[in-house]
Amino acid sequence: ISGEVRFQTYERLAAEVNNPRIRWAYLPYSMHMAGPREALQHMIIRKNYGCTHFIIGRDMAGCKSSVSGDDFYGPYQAQDFARENAPELGMETVPSLNLVYTEEEGYVTAEHAEARGLHVKKLSGTQFRQMLRGGEEIPEWFAFRSVVEVLRAAA
Repeated sequence: ISGEVRFQTYERLAAEVNNPRIRWAYLPYSMHMAGPREALQHMIIRKNYGCTHFIIGRDMAGCKSSVSGDDFYGPYQAQDFARENAPELGMETVPSLNLVYTEEEGYVTAEHAEARGLHVKKLSGTQFRQMLRGGEEIPEWFAFRSVVEVLRAAA
């Protein structure tokens, strides 16, 4: 996704969320999928921009083997690495939980869904891109329609 299109999706996302407690800022930097060390690099860059907290998701900057398809890093390895290094940087990490969408309760943590035996709806990034290219309907639980429209227009 080009930087211009990415910026447009952020603008649509900001309009959809419309929360005064959230400050949106575009960082012109692309992911390199280099694992926990890249997550730490993102943290340092944001520190240099004046941030005090860093939201870090599950498997941030993770990548898979092109041969086996196995993940190179554990799902929370980047979060752990960032948390270990946060004091030296003077930053606080805010780990993002692994959220899933369920038919019964909407968005919940994966652990909650598993414990209650809820029916989780899944759509991988690969499936999403295929559906996007094929003009198929993208479920609203997966992405805002306004963001999907920007991505479709750029394809």
